[in-house]
Amino acid sequence: MEPASQRPSLLIIKGSFSQYGGAERDIVRQLEAWKKFFDLRIATLNSHFELEQEATRLDIPLFIPDSTWSESSSAFSRIAATSSKTATKAWKSFLQDKPETMQDIDAIHLVTGAGSIESISIIPEDIPIHVHMLEPNRGLHGETVLWAKIDGKQPRPVALTRILLTIPRNRDLKLVNEIAKRPNSSFSGNSEYIKNRILEVHNIEAEVLLPCVDLSKWIIQENNLIGDYVVTIGQASWVKGTWECIEMLTGTEIGLVHVGGGDQNDIKQLKELAKKNNVKFEVSQRLEHEELVQLLSSSLAVVSMAHKEPFGLTPVEAHAVGVPSLMVNEGGFSSTIIDGESGRLLPRNDYTVWHSALKEAAIPENRKKWSAKGREIVNHLALDPEGRAIELQKIIQRLIQ
Repeated sequence: MEPASQRPSLLIIKGSFSQYGGAERDIVRQLEAWKKFFDLRIATLNSHFELEQEATRLDIPLFIPDSTWSESSSAFSRIAATSSKTATKAWKSFLQDKPETMQDIDAIHLVTGAGSIESISIIPEDIPIHVHMLEPNRGLHGETVLWAKIDGKQPRPVALTRILLTIPRNRDLKLVNEIAKRPNSSFSGNSEYIKNRILEVHNIEAEVLLPCVDLSKWIIQENNLIGDYVVTIGQASWVKGTWECIEMLTGTEIGLVHVGGGDQNDIKQLKELAKKNNVKFEVSQRLEHEELVQLLSSSLAVVSMAHKEPFGLTPVEAHAVGVPSLMVNEGGFSSTIIDGESGRLLPRNDYTVWHSALKEAAIPENRKKWSAKGREIVNHLALDPEGRAIELQKIIQRLIQ
């Protein structure tokens, strides 16, 4: 750890931690490593108890508003960009109430998501900014899967949806451009796939800053009893491929355990589909780490049919506990899977190939070989928290020099 007097002062900004999904967990799990290289503080409009616990444990100042901001989910709010506008107002009010947030800051690490980019309204132009863009706003920039209902059907004609989202799309482009035109700003995607998407959507040349995983917290458990189920992780939705996973398992006598919960009406429809297709289907809102390790260790495989996943921590977690990863051959999954060596990358619509892969996943030699290669890839990419912190340090040092 560098002496405190030599560590740059870094403000971490994330609009909201309320969802507490992969992006939010990634920040929290890296705080301890980041603290070795930076004098940290955190600002958010909507906190989460796990963030607060870790910040307290590490003695990292956490700035949150007196009145929590939340993203609106109504259709009108999306069309009118209401959440983005209220987030801008919330950040301005935030700085008025807590001006010390920005005092003596050397740089800002801004992680995208709801309410994040809007913080540009309070960031002085002389403070360097690094934007970790986990993905361009997929619901605004042409990816129609984000608009689909749980069964993949569009709620309205796609052309009409694009027209309705003109205001929020233009606002998003404007806010990102406001940051990009600053001479002391830089952008990173969380995979090569997202790096290319940033160039495609925003015409910005970005670097790659991968997420992290601490393999020491994921212990391979030798398990001779392989369950008759596979696991999928993430909020139930069409974009996460939950519906398609159930359809793919039809006729295999293999069940699906979904970890991540979702909208209750969506869950109801998924249960109806599973019952109709004779697929055993279980749902868990959220599991403690030890419970998740046990669930994964006893499973046949971890599967995902997510549509163009930006990076995908799921296969990394599967590698870590010694369980095969069977992922759709799209998006960022190729960052950590070499087909046939550390898991399988499979075509979306060919269920016969998926069924063959499920049989491969039950072979003990494949399970050991794929897991060992997967952990080798994770180590090579330096996905451990300290390795990721060193990469962030390099980026910040370039900005402040």
